[in-house]
Amino acid sequence: MADQRLRAGVIGCGGISNSHTKALSLMPEVNLVAVSDIDESRARAFVEQYGAEHAYTNVDEMLARDDIDFVVNATANNLHAPLSIKALEAGKHVLVQKPMALTLVEADAMIAAEKRSGKKLMVSFFEFFHPAFKRAKELVDRGAIGDVFFVKAIMAWYTPSTDVWRFDPKISGGGILMDGHVHHVAYFLHLLGDPVVESVYSEHGTLNSDARVEDTGVTLIRTSRAIGEISGSNRVLEPNAQNGRLFKEWIEISGSKGTIHIRPTERPSLRVFLNDGELPEDLSGGWIAPRLEWVPFHERGRSAHFNPEEDPWVGEHRHFVECIREDKPVISNGQFGRNVLEVLMAGYQSGRERRAIPLPLAAVAR
Repeated sequence: MADQRLRAGVIGCGGISNSHTKALSLMPEVNLVAVSDIDESRARAFVEQYGAEHAYTNVDEMLARDDIDFVVNATANNLHAPLSIKALEAGKHVLVQKPMALTLVEADAMIAAEKRSGKKLMVSFFEFFHPAFKRAKELVDRGAIGDVFFVKAIMAWYTPSTDVWRFDPKISGGGILMDGHVHHVAYFLHLLGDPVVESVYSEHGTLNSDARVEDTGVTLIRTSRAIGEISGSNRVLEPNAQNGRLFKEWIEISGSKGTIHIRPTERPSLRVFLNDGELPEDLSGGWIAPRLEWVPFHERGRSAHFNPEEDPWVGEHRHFVECIREDKPVISNGQFGRNVLEVLMAGYQSGRERRAIPLPLAAVAR
């Protein structure tokens, strides 16, 4: 019987790529054909660690293979657009790391390449597949907490050295907004069904380092029905009890009938408060912790800051594979990724001009 697995390639063998590649290696429906990195030793280490069949230092050679169906682009931010476009033009489906690009012009070029190629482009927002985040979205969609009007979120960690590419604005495109806020901006839009954003206001700066990009920020997103407050820093010294890493994250979702708390590094990671009187049959009054999907041992990927039994990585890649196989829309396509990026770009403009920025923005290169 012919091998029915989808064949994958990975571009970039740096830090976050471990999470992607580990997840692919755990999936029986995927054959990890090749990995590529400009550092040959890193590429060969991935072959040994994750069971890839081939290692490349030239991405063009890997993309020229006709036995690769899709690629994961896990490179630095400045390479997301050019390498994703190159992969789409080579006839590969693409799952690209967030943020999808450095500018809206680049994002538009990626979307155009997706349309020309007839292949799928998905931007990786892995938290959508975390059991607590998934369950919270389900509860909001069914109206369990009524109409959502306020979402408050923080993601913060400590990066000891600023002498890395994430602090180089030419490579990263920015600091905590591009690296941290992006997750919760995406979840805010996802949670509310990708609403029209009316305006963005952001205060950010380099407050606890000598970095060339902002290390701390707070961004307010206004839609017609809700406000999102997204905050964070990459210089916060606070260990989490789950694994001792210097990392914290939480989200609070306020609705007209109740509240949802997500604490992905704690147990329980999801709590819901509802008023008595209008309750779904499977929920009760007061704070409760709904049962979550349990990730099997053999499907737990490489997560740095989640409870291992609630790992999102295999779920994300399985969704992408299923969408390719069944020709279904992906959860976060190029247009959605662009919508997230537009909020971030408005945030940077707001910080420069010290005012709220109305959307939409003009697509200009920075």
